Amino acid sequence: MNILLRNVHRVIIISLFLLFICSFSESAGSEPPQPDLASARLQAAESYNRKPDLRPSLFDNEESSTMMKWRMSSIDEKKEETNDPRAPEPLPSPALFKADMAQPNPEHKWQLLFPFFGDEAEKRGHKLPYAIGVTTGFYYGRRHIKASNAKVAIADFTIPADKLTKIKVKSREKNWSVRLDAWIFPFLSVYALGGYTRQYTEAAINVDLLDRIRSRRGASRKEFSVKVDLTGITYGGGMTLVGGYKNYFAALDTNYTISALQGDLIFGNRLSPDVRAMLCSIRLGWRKLLGVSRLSIWAGETYWDTTNTIKGHPDIPVLGKVGFSLQESTIKPWSTHIGTLIEITKTFQFMVDMGSNFSGLFCITPAFIYRF
Repeated sequence: MNILLRNVHRVIIISLFLLFICSFSESAGSEPPQPDLASARLQAAESYNRKPDLRPSLFDNEESSTMMKWRMSSIDEKKEETNDPRAPEPLPSPALFKADMAQPNPEHKWQLLFPFFGDEAEKRGHKLPYAIGVTTGFYYGRRHIKASNAKVAIADFTIPADKLTKIKVKSREKNWSVRLDAWIFPFLSVYALGGYTRQYTEAAINVDLLDRIRSRRGASRKEFSVKVDLTGITYGGGMTLVGGYKNYFAALDTNYTISALQGDLIFGNRLSPDVRAMLCSIRLGWRKLLGVSRLSIWAGETYWDTTNTIKGHPDIPVLGKVGFSLQESTIKPWSTHIGTLIEITKTFQFMVDMGSNFSGLFCITPAFIYRF
């Protein structure tokens, strides 16, 4: 009986040991669980139908370049702080990105408003000046004036004085002015000007009847001199049309001005003419970059349309109120001009222009220009 119990006990222990060995071998040699085929097919279909991330394509070239610069600077700063070349790239925040894009480019101030189509012109390689300019200038000129259609009215009689007199007029003029201009288009500038004018006129009058009587008596001709000093304000405006090829350019300028002048006549009388003038000029020039400055030189012609009718009603002793009128104009209206413009910077410039018709007319105009 004891022997039987001991054998049963051994059989139980051996059976438990064999069961433990079998379970261990099955767990060590088993393969990993296979995925569910239906779930895998569903995940593949969802990834195939998912839309790609289009956020990078929402930025244009300028914004992409700005974002890239910000990212690179952020990477460099991060590397300097951590000394780890594998540091992750930080993403730009919308606030910093907008602040970087809002900064104006100082080289394109004209883009704020004028000129229209200026961006397209610069993309084609044209260098445009700043759109707005303020010019302070001085003008000095002298010219011989032709007086014609002179008339004298005494009482109810009008006498054509052209047949009785010969009139020669010389004029000297000084003008101080301020001009405001704006480039509306890359090829068109408009401007307005105002200033102060002083005109000194001297008229030499010969009376034919008196000259004939004096010549019969053996005397020389008698010339009467009338001098008038006129001052007043000048205002007007104009426009300039330009074009160019490489370093060469052409400019067509037209302006119209009115000078409201006043001055003293003989016997305490006053003269108050409104002198109107229209000048049309064409310039052909050459432009060259000298270091950081630009030099422009030109030559051209100007047409002076300064025809005016001067009228007055002075009181003359014995004769009473005498009316007169005459038409004045430049003897030779065309003049030849040369000039230069030095762009010290894009903001500060200096210009000088001078001309002559080689028949009594000479003028010179220096000016300082500030552009912004």
